[in-house]
Amino acid sequence: MPNALENLCEAIAYPDPLPDGATSYRLLVDGGEVVAHLLGSRLVLSRVLSRQEEHLPKLAGYAAGRLLKEEAVLAWDEREGACILWQDCAVGASSAQLLHFFKIFLASCDWWLARVADLSAEQVSIPEMVIMP
Repeated sequence: MPNALENLCEAIAYPDPLPDGATSYRLLVDGGEVVAHLLGSRLVLSRVLSRQEEHLPKLAGYAAGRLLKEEAVLAWDEREGACILWQDCAVGASSAQLLHFFKIFLASCDWWLARVADLSAEQVSIPEMVIMP
């Protein structure tokens, strides 16, 4: 009987085979990497948003309403050395539910990555221009 990780890969029609007995897998999606983990009775998806620790408190300013709506978690992952977004669902979810969960997570990642891009753009210093007559 396939596990939730295998069901997810099948639901999203992921082209690469999942290794036998895998409990964690890196999916290359939309020019980035989504990590799927089986943790007990939960399937957890995560994606690195930024490797700059100073982005986390700034992103937290956006977090309150957005994360409640998405049921996602914004956190600093010490192992990755990065600010990540993660979300989980029950391992007993149907293929349709897993596909929906995955699409919602990717859309959420896109929104958060756009906020990171905004923060990165703010950090670029523009030299002052002096106009001389």
